[in-house]
Amino acid sequence: MERYVGVVSQSLAVFRFVSFAMGAGLVFVLDPSDNQPLVSGDQELLVLGPMVLLVGTFNVYRIVLRFDPARPRDLVQRTSLSIDMLLSVSLTLMSGGLNSPFLIYSLSPILTASLLMNLQTAMIVAGVSALAMTGIHVVAEFGIINMPGFFERNYLLLLALLYSAVSMLVVGLPFLANLNWQRRVRFESLAAERQRLRRDVHDNVAQTLAFLKLKMKLAEQRASQGRNAITQSDLAEIGSIVERTYLAVRDYLDDTGEESNEPLGVQLRGVVDIWSQDTGLAVETTVTGEEWDLPAPVKFQLLQVAREALANVAKHAYSKNVWVELRCGPDDVTIRVRDDGRGFATSGLMGHGMGIMNERTAMAGASLDISSTPGEGTEVAVTYSRERKQGD
Repeated sequence: MERYVGVVSQSLAVFRFVSFAMGAGLVFVLDPSDNQPLVSGDQELLVLGPMVLLVGTFNVYRIVLRFDPARPRDLVQRTSLSIDMLLSVSLTLMSGGLNSPFLIYSLSPILTASLLMNLQTAMIVAGVSALAMTGIHVVAEFGIINMPGFFERNYLLLLALLYSAVSMLVVGLPFLANLNWQRRVRFESLAAERQRLRRDVHDNVAQTLAFLKLKMKLAEQRASQGRNAITQSDLAEIGSIVERTYLAVRDYLDDTGEESNEPLGVQLRGVVDIWSQDTGLAVETTVTGEEWDLPAPVKFQLLQVAREALANVAKHAYSKNVWVELRCGPDDVTIRVRDDGRGFATSGLMGHGMGIMNERTAMAGASLDISSTPGEGTEVAVTYSRERKQGD
């Protein structure tokens, strides 16, 4: 939605600037007898000049303080639109009505309502503008004001019909384009949210359930050997896993962020300790080099890649030893997860885990390298560099 409003606001700003600059340039160049404004002679400079300045100042306000979809303020938006319509109509009438160089500019509030508000509001703005432009020349037929009437200049009647038709088109066509664009943005937002949920559920809930499955498998093996299937220690570990799963689901429902400003080394040791506790496998963890300031979102994505690599070790590797290394160099940071398990052939490697690791690596602006040989273990390395950060 924000991207849509940004594009629309830029387009409206360009329209306002071009149409207003064109009108301001022409209003003092055209022969007054051609447009016959409400004010003329010395009054034109005294009244129309300040009016042009006022409208120009308001345009700056409309361009700088644009509509924010995250903080909708109906009263402020409608008040601003009403002032916009009043100023544009007044300026157009003062400079000749349907003969005014600002006639195109008078469509600005209609476009604003059509693209950033609703159809009903846009129709009201278009109707008021069309009635004002037409009515001023109807009143002029009775000699009340110094403006040309419809029958005095017959082309004004045709111009009034054209202006009304254009106003309705300005309401309808942009509104339909606006509706289609909003649907597209909404669809993209839903797709992005679906992807995020898929990653989060896979990285936390699915991995936790996989550890529970592993515990049950070990219990079955002990039972088949005539030993106690579930020990008190197992129950405590299973309870801890279930508790973490519950907290993770609650965080998703509450939309609680998991990014932290703690050093990457501290967070990585915490991930490794939890994984070691869940699997019963010892991990040799090393941290080398001096860690430099990393953005919290980058640290979060790197940790999720490391967590997925460890989850794959627990599910597939059947390893005896696991090594996790964080190496902080002057120009890059690398997390390396290595095991001495059964390995696999990396050619044609597919699966949810691999796809999510690639997604998270790309989101961090990092690079991912996976090397494995059947029977000799696997190594997963994710690297984030300063150069890539500067290039982004």
